[in-house]
Amino acid sequence: MKRGQQGFAHPFIILIFIFVLGAVGFTGWKVYKNNQSTSSVNNKSVGNEMNRGCKGTGAATITASPIALSDLLYIQPIGLEIGGHVTPIDHGYFYIKGALANPTTQAAVYAPFDGIVTNVSLSVRNSGSGSTHPETYNDYAVSVDATCNFRVRFSNMVRFAGGLADKVGQLQNNQIKTPAYAVKSGELIGYTGLPTAYGIDVWVEDDNSTLTGFVNPAQYTAAEAWKTHAVDLFDHTKEPLKSQLLALDLRDASPRWGKIDYDIDGKLIGSWFKKGTGGYGGGMQGGEGYWAGHLSVVPDGNDPTWTDISFGDYQGQPQQFAVIGNTPDPAKVDSATGLVKFQLGQIEHYSATTGEIWGGQAYVPHIRTRANNNVKGTVLMQMTDKRTLKMEIFPGKTAAQVSGFDSSALIYTR
Repeated sequence: MKRGQQGFAHPFIILIFIFVLGAVGFTGWKVYKNNQSTSSVNNKSVGNEMNRGCKGTGAATITASPIALSDLLYIQPIGLEIGGHVTPIDHGYFYIKGALANPTTQAAVYAPFDGIVTNVSLSVRNSGSGSTHPETYNDYAVSVDATCNFRVRFSNMVRFAGGLADKVGQLQNNQIKTPAYAVKSGELIGYTGLPTAYGIDVWVEDDNSTLTGFVNPAQYTAAEAWKTHAVDLFDHTKEPLKSQLLALDLRDASPRWGKIDYDIDGKLIGSWFKKGTGGYGGGMQGGEGYWAGHLSVVPDGNDPTWTDISFGDYQGQPQQFAVIGNTPDPAKVDSATGLVKFQLGQIEHYSATTGEIWGGQAYVPHIRTRANNNVKGTVLMQMTDKRTLKMEIFPGKTAAQVSGFDSSALIYTR
């Protein structure tokens, strides 16, 4: 995966990016679900082979932390944009202390509730670098289904453990199994850590719940059937565990688990896709580079008071920036606004308490976002109608140096 990160200020964020893209989705789930009919997706997946062994319907409550609180560094909620994750990310991250220890240690992963492990997979990744993250590494993933429509999924595991490992046996490279293995809340199911990752990816999904903030939700479900069914982890977590996890959550704003669906029809805010590139799926079913035609103009994932712009192709690579001056507000830009200019700065995360830059290596409360005032470039945008956007990037230029579009302008739609 590509790693260009000129839009990010902190080395640890770049390290995180290495394994964030290692799990663009739970591979087995994505491949299987994308081969199902639309009626199957709309039928809440009941009876699908990937849900084999699931029981009942309805939502559920998380009663056990997937990572022991003593091992947990902090929680990154959904909604960031990092590298090839150009649109807001639909899963959160539970980072572990052991990944930053010397020597590094791994952490146990536990079942979040009583349920059925309906499917597991082993993906061999080729996106690592460095001595702690080799070029090729294993990424184990698991789906724990409380009911036939409510599940929590984990990826970036080093291996399975306990009764689940005994049931599954040794997976072959890029293999999927559907063990229909019953687990109890808090039961050991595996381990996470280096060389695979700095912690686990966490999806929380309810097929009976659908996000309403996408102008064209069908293009998301066509590529990733679960995406429009993401729900709030904290809303489904029992006290006192909920408060204990919230105490390590990086986002102060509500919803604390974050948000991914920012589209407002007729407004600039939200996600856009270059005309002719296949929309969200990029015509590539989630493969390398599917994000090249993506563009997002959205609130920062951890500090929604600041606007970030995320490009699928900024000088040949995916990059993210914060808007210098934090204006204009994309939620107020429409076709009547005319041409708007955004100056792009490096994203800086800092402590609202001390003002110090946050490097991501420890939990710090009240993280905020701002743009470094060193101008990296300027982007011009103009909505030509309700669902069409004209856009052009001018790397290295200030807004004063750019007067209007030229022949390199691109068209984006929803």
